[in-house]
Amino acid sequence: MSAQRTMTTTINTLMRQLKAILAYVVRSYASSSKPIAQEAKHPEVMVFKNYTPIDLLPFDGNGGPYANFAGHDASRGLAKNSFDGDMLTDPKDSIDKLEDLTTEEWESLREWEQHFGSKYLFLPDELQLKILAQLPIPDLLKATVVCHKWNELVYEGSLWSTINVTPFYKTIPIESILKLIKCSSRFLKTANFRGCIQLTGHGLRTLSEYCPNLQVLIIKDCRGLSAASIAHFLQRANELKVLDVSGLDTMKNSSLTSTSLNKLERLNMSWCRNMTGSGILSMITICTSLRYLKLNGCSQLDDITMSSLGTYLPNLSHLCLAACTSLKDSGLSSFLKNHSAFHLTHLNLSSCAKLTDVSLRNIAIYSTGISHLELAGCVLMTDLGFTFLSPRLRSLVHLDLEDLQHITDITVKTIANHQPHLVRFCLSNCTQISDDGIAHLVLNGICRELQHIELDNCTITDGVLKSIAMYLEQQQSKLTNSSLFTFKPRKINVEVLDCSNITEIGVKEALAKASPMLTIKSFYSFQSEAVSTTHDDEVDNIHRHHSGAQTRRRDPSAGQHHGSGNCIIL
Repeated sequence: MSAQRTMTTTINTLMRQLKAILAYVVRSYASSSKPIAQEAKHPEVMVFKNYTPIDLLPFDGNGGPYANFAGHDASRGLAKNSFDGDMLTDPKDSIDKLEDLTTEEWESLREWEQHFGSKYLFLPDELQLKILAQLPIPDLLKATVVCHKWNELVYEGSLWSTINVTPFYKTIPIESILKLIKCSSRFLKTANFRGCIQLTGHGLRTLSEYCPNLQVLIIKDCRGLSAASIAHFLQRANELKVLDVSGLDTMKNSSLTSTSLNKLERLNMSWCRNMTGSGILSMITICTSLRYLKLNGCSQLDDITMSSLGTYLPNLSHLCLAACTSLKDSGLSSFLKNHSAFHLTHLNLSSCAKLTDVSLRNIAIYSTGISHLELAGCVLMTDLGFTFLSPRLRSLVHLDLEDLQHITDITVKTIANHQPHLVRFCLSNCTQISDDGIAHLVLNGICRELQHIELDNCTITDGVLKSIAMYLEQQQSKLTNSSLFTFKPRKINVEVLDCSNITEIGVKEALAKASPMLTIKSFYSFQSEAVSTTHDDEVDNIHRHHSGAQTRRRDPSAGQHHGSGNCIIL
């Protein structure tokens, strides 16, 4: 019995201990059910900065083993395993080409490159090219002297789909041009050498040899080119779509005899004084895809050439014939009759002094899709021609009638009554235009989209400015008081330079009434701005002298100074 009692006591003791352990475990689990929140830490940021050798010149290396190389190209010293001073090159000189290194020295240099590549962060070539592609051309060329690697990457062809020497066209040497052409190779699509007289016939021949995929070429005013080199290039420019050879006396009829420009869409041959009608004929029979043609200053446009332009160029939408002094009504008529009525949208006939009202009638009949029409200097055109044109050609957006001395308010009113899309209207030096015609144009006509009116050297007075200002003020008032925006507010810019009947008081009163909806460009605008600027500069100087603080210029549109806020400096 005693043994059995002892066994029972032992079992009870064990059970109590197990219960205590279980209770402790349960309590511990319950107290730790919520995980301890740890604050998130951003990974360490690594900041990179690129240095040129010249930037590193002040760095002394703290007496380290490579201190000699600080700010210099270390390639030669590493190749020869020498830290001597004569192994260094001046960082301001061109990069060391290492042409005299032996095979063993090249191998040593590669080993050093591998050593540093494994020790320091290395960007793949693809990423470096993407970074270099964001640089403008002057900075890109400067990067060639940083190191051998960058010199190699900068002249990678994929970076040179466009060559534009405009920022340094006067200073870039022909050697640099040739190197760019050769490295760009098949990647080059656009080349702009405008005004670069260093470009020679050899450069143009190199361009045709290395860059067969070129689509845009601008060689305007490149007077170092010969007729033979231009012809050689055009014979091989199978992919060319845009060509600008304006201003080249070396552009002759022979340059176009055997071209392969069947993909050409835009051509500018303005002021090529040695081009005649026969040369233009040989060109247009090949370039049948032309949409834009500029022949300004071509003095030998006869009726046969104009007729062929209409026949062979059915897709032509932009035609510029300004200052073609030989162009007559019969020649323009031949072109218009043979060309599609709706394709032509832009026509520039400025300074074609032999054109008369007959041409206006032909334009109205045969070209009903024109939106931009420039007739400045066509001095033989009169009210009769425009009263016939305007009701039949109602798509005009831009109309330039500068120097047409024979037109009167009759022309202005008929245009006002029939041109709902007109945005820009030039009547400068039309001395028979009066206040009545301009007031009708703005107040009573249907030209609700008109934004810009040029009236330089006209006989208008302050009255027309006042009428326009009152009209715009009323429109603004209606817009402010109306809960429904049934129309959009108009903004009109008026140019009245050299108008002897326009006074300073008239300009200021008009602007005070209608600003900012009305902008006036006049002689008094220039004076007002000059006086205001001088006064502000004086105030600035006084404040800098006495307190060292800079005075911010007044907002011209603030307060009551409406005149200076909307006057344009000439």
